[in-house]
Amino acid sequence: MKRRGTLLVILVFAFTLSAFYMIGVRTVELYPSKDSYSWQSVPDANNGKSDNFEITSYVGHNMRGWIEFSTSKIPTDGWIVSARLRLRLWQRTVDSPPYGDASGRRYGVYRITQPWGEMTVNWANQPAYTEDHHATAQVPAEQGGWFGPVVWMDWDVTDLMKDWQHGVPNYGLLVRDTQEDEPTRLYSTQFFSHDQVPNEGYFPRLIITYLNPNVLYAFIILMALELTLCAVLVKKFQRARN
Repeated sequence: MKRRGTLLVILVFAFTLSAFYMIGVRTVELYPSKDSYSWQSVPDANNGKSDNFEITSYVGHNMRGWIEFSTSKIPTDGWIVSARLRLRLWQRTVDSPPYGDASGRRYGVYRITQPWGEMTVNWANQPAYTEDHHATAQVPAEQGGWFGPVVWMDWDVTDLMKDWQHGVPNYGLLVRDTQEDEPTRLYSTQFFSHDQVPNEGYFPRLIITYLNPNVLYAFIILMALELTLCAVLVKKFQRARN
């Protein structure tokens, strides 16, 4: 009798947890609404419809990229668990003067604080940004390419996503080398954009996992009821043994 009761409790808890995960936890994958990049050495150039997205560090020749996602699908009352920016790597420079090996370089992601246009943004008119809650990551050691292998670079932008959810205007993200103006060699990494590529498998993406708060509240109430039931069953087992 005791074993059957214990097994029943375990099954009920397992079912509740599974149901909560299936219903309450959501992961959304968003693609860019716009992206672009520009050169410091050609400050008026715009690359809004380029198939690549290039980040470079070299004195006088830095490159930065801008990318924006619509986050309207995320409920304003959702509890953000995680958010990741992913860019698929096309190619990076290797150690071959005047180029340096870009693997291991740290690229930063920063929240943009002004509107910008995909077909008008350039180095000269680039939007302002803030370092609040910025994220950094290392350039992978692998080399990507049009036909593979598929290599992604990831940033944890959970705090930036929470900023937007709490009412900070979403003007997108700046991507740049955290150590610009390298004096001796040019370090560069090209990522695929969402323009002129074969399919969505190449697209940059923002992956957001969040909890539905209403389901979480219901889960807490249900767990409390189940704990109460467990307490009742324990008392019954104790009486039966006595």
